[in-house]
Amino acid sequence: MKAAVWYGDKDIRIEDTPKPTVKSHGALVRVRSVGICGSELHAYEGISERRRPPLIMGHEFSGEISEVGGNVKYLSEGDRVAVDPAIRCGACEQCLRGRGNVCRNLRLTGLHTGGAFAEYVSVPARNCHKLSDSVSFEEGSVAEPVSVAVHAVNRTPIKLGDTVAVVGAGIIGLMVLQAAKLAGASRVFVTDILDYRLDFARRVGADMTVNSAAEDPVEEIRKATDGLGVDVALEAVGLEVTVRQAMEMAAIGGKLTIVGNLARMMTLDIQEAVLKEFDIKGSYCYTPEDFRRVVNLIEDRRIDVKSLITNVFPLVEAEKGFELLHEKIDRVLKVLLKP
Repeated sequence: MKAAVWYGDKDIRIEDTPKPTVKSHGALVRVRSVGICGSELHAYEGISERRRPPLIMGHEFSGEISEVGGNVKYLSEGDRVAVDPAIRCGACEQCLRGRGNVCRNLRLTGLHTGGAFAEYVSVPARNCHKLSDSVSFEEGSVAEPVSVAVHAVNRTPIKLGDTVAVVGAGIIGLMVLQAAKLAGASRVFVTDILDYRLDFARRVGADMTVNSAAEDPVEEIRKATDGLGVDVALEAVGLEVTVRQAMEMAAIGGKLTIVGNLARMMTLDIQEAVLKEFDIKGSYCYTPEDFRRVVNLIEDRRIDVKSLITNVFPLVEAEKGFELLHEKIDRVLKVLLKP
């Protein structure tokens, strides 16, 4: 089968690789659409060292069931599916508590095992969620980043009428924005350093946007909230400067949830958190239930993913997709590949 194999740095090669085998409780998926995630872009740029080459990346994907293992009764050849790439053990104390997103033995398709930048990928059958015919493969492949956002909003949580600031208008931030609206936020403010991303934010429901390269985002959001700050701040970048901004945006007694996962070490004003008595949480990945609900949200058109898909390339042009994202070309937001 054809696959895009990453060899480190900006070296991606289209190669013929062995077709994966299917386990007794597994499924072989013919990949029809796969997204390039920000974490994969960071590996390509040399910013993140979580992935080890050579590797077939790709964990945001959908496709058709090509083959199922002998013990699988609830999937059939030809079923259209969105695939949850998080492989959980189901037996550790976190899984048993319903926190499979922080499973002690968590593995990710495209990080720890061969991923979906290929014609076929082998996954646990329980991770396959059927798509209705009304949902395109392109839309189904965006279920994974939406699940990250829904988990963050559920974990925070957001209450009806809360004011919310979303720091960062990349694909995760834009999904967080929409999930916050669905959760009942009265007003959502979004900040970013790129105007075209803020345009997308307004398109999917932002009440106010601030270009933090041109204006002080903390000052602007405090003005918009009569000096109080927001009830909830969600940080979707993962840098010290943006986490600090989110902390300063939060009102006394407010909440901060950090979704961004880039910088490992930060220096933060913890005394501010103590004196303002606000909650700080991290949010990582998503549970199987989050993913299942997201598939329903996409099917019911409660979350707009279609308008955020800006570029679609054949798998053989994978490097072109990565380069567009790396160069931050105007209007490029979500890039999909079609094996």
